[in-house]
Amino acid sequence: MSNTLSERTVIANKCVLYKQARSKKWWCRIKLGNGKWYRVTTGCYDIDEAFDKAIDIHADARANFRNNLPQTTRSFSSVAKSIISQLENLKSTSDWKVVYKDYIQVINKYQIPYFNRTRLDNIRDKYVGYIDYVAEQLGRRPAASTISNHHAALKLILDRSKERGWVVDSQLPKLKNDGKSGDRRATFDMAEYRVLIKRLRQWVKQPTHRKKDSEIRQLLYDYVLILAYSGIRHGREAFDIKWRNIELAESKSGNPVVLFNVLKKKGRKGEHSWRKAVVRNNRFSDAKKVLCRLKDRVPELQKLSLDELINSKKDIPLFCLADKSQPQRIDGTFKKFLLENDLAIGSEDKVRTLYSLRHFYATQQLTKKKPTSIALLALQMGTSIKMIEKYYGHLSTVTEADILSGWEDQL
Repeated sequence: MSNTLSERTVIANKCVLYKQARSKKWWCRIKLGNGKWYRVTTGCYDIDEAFDKAIDIHADARANFRNNLPQTTRSFSSVAKSIISQLENLKSTSDWKVVYKDYIQVINKYQIPYFNRTRLDNIRDKYVGYIDYVAEQLGRRPAASTISNHHAALKLILDRSKERGWVVDSQLPKLKNDGKSGDRRATFDMAEYRVLIKRLRQWVKQPTHRKKDSEIRQLLYDYVLILAYSGIRHGREAFDIKWRNIELAESKSGNPVVLFNVLKKKGRKGEHSWRKAVVRNNRFSDAKKVLCRLKDRVPELQKLSLDELINSKKDIPLFCLADKSQPQRIDGTFKKFLLENDLAIGSEDKVRTLYSLRHFYATQQLTKKKPTSIALLALQMGTSIKMIEKYYGHLSTVTEADILSGWEDQL
């Protein structure tokens, strides 16, 4: 049985008005230039007003067809809610990224309230006031990094709309970022890092109420060492490294080198892109010894030598507990440790996190006796030269002061 209560032809075989059961508004079906029928509400309760509105809708669709513009579109909020649902469905999969949580919050808190029922073919004009709206909600001008986050979330929605044919390039806004430049990141200097490692060693040896807590402490200690001397990102980038992604190699000088094949981007058809990251040996720990400790904590791997394990290409996470699970709140454990040891706040009153170890790595590479070039550092850390210069350019300039000032020529 049809749910349609009444129907009226507007243009024969091209446009029809109808009213559905449980709806007081009139809807219309229009035949598009591609031969397909499309449904849309007129928003009208009166039949005569709905008739005139249906004629306008049909005329707009014909004009769009002639000008190679989308004949149908959607509201911003409908597509945005679909994107949120898609992201939330990834939470329990390996495709989930920490940043998706930020995107969901941005879309829910700022973008849906602002753009709401705006038609996607009108999004460019509506976008003009968006950053000002965000600034009003925050009570300050957003930083460049904040705007980048908002743009990344918005791009998910616009890309989906473009793929479905609801909007074309000429109707899309140019996402310009004129926010405040980011501040320098919280890090550790070498003296503070020595204290951090010393206290971590002591903390690992302390008794705990649960065996799992002891395992997490041991894992965290080695996790800190690897982050601090490879520059890889805490979170998904580090936790995605499996034993099959590790190589033992030799440098040109014949020294042993540990290499991580770090996942840069997951392709839709399994065609992933990777980068190689070198784990630096240091005075605190030999990279191979750290790998051996991580190996020996997993019963299944204990009987294998390090070489045998790496050659076996096992699909087991590098950073995991004895049962091969990965702790969900290792960052919270680290934060608690820092607070208990008066290490939580760095210079300029910035709060330290596990990401501070990545910044420690960059700082050490740029300020050592023979500094790493910015280009090589960007490659190692999986970022751009522009980002390295933005956050660490002041260090590079100071390091090269002798060269720039001419003092090196006199040495």
